[in-house]
Amino acid sequence: MIRRVVLLVAGGILYGSPAIAAEPSVMRVAVVPSAGQMSLVVELSDEARSVSTQQVTPTQLLVEAGPIALPLKRQLLTAPSGLALLQRVSVDEGTTDAKEHVLRLGVTMKRPAPSSVRVVGRRVYIDFMVADAPVPAVPATAAAVPVPAQKPQARPGTNRDVAPAADARQVLTGLTSRLEEIQPFLLSATSAPVPNPVVLNAVADAISSVRESLRAVQLPARQGPPFQMLVSAASIAAEAVSSDFHGDRASKAKQSIALLAAAKAQLNN
Repeated sequence: MIRRVVLLVAGGILYGSPAIAAEPSVMRVAVVPSAGQMSLVVELSDEARSVSTQQVTPTQLLVEAGPIALPLKRQLLTAPSGLALLQRVSVDEGTTDAKEHVLRLGVTMKRPAPSSVRVVGRRVYIDFMVADAPVPAVPATAAAVPVPAQKPQARPGTNRDVAPAADARQVLTGLTSRLEEIQPFLLSATSAPVPNPVVLNAVADAISSVRESLRAVQLPARQGPPFQMLVSAASIAAEAVSSDFHGDRASKAKQSIALLAAAKAQLNN
């Protein structure tokens, strides 16, 4: 079971201890913010021979470094609320086709951001470009219907709680776009001969975020076929990447995509 801990800032040691082994072991994971950039730093006991990255979703990055010595403690590191870009980091181990054990670092961002990876000695740096302007605590793609600031005392059941029809369409259109962004990663994750659990989990997290936004949608956006189609599309997509699903993942993914296309067509009419 993955244990939750807090991700510390500016070089704080998160876990691990020195180990004497033929291969490098993970010493610590830290995040170092600076002007216009945020770096996630993975310190190993020795220099990694290979490092690779994979952009799983627009906000999910998978980094593999190794080979490393085992055992490796699996952890889920949660970023402090003060960081506007980073959400969490998962630390796990994996095995390559060459049967080498590698570190698998899953990085979840609150919003898409350009990134690059560099190796300096025994440290692996994942550098993210950060906008100079303050980033709002809620991602720009959040789909909850805004409540006008001049009417904070509106009570449930009154007309002031009901967004105009144009706002409702805008909310659903935004959610449709978010699901469309996930589609390529959904198809890639479900069409692999042997699905990668790390990739499936990353796509599942992205879908879960959309489903949470759907649950926050208010009237009148909840009424009508487009909303129900979006709910079904997200639910089926979540099922396709679920670790408990043992059926045809690719067919489930295509079913979800078809429902999403139908919802989009109705919204565009």
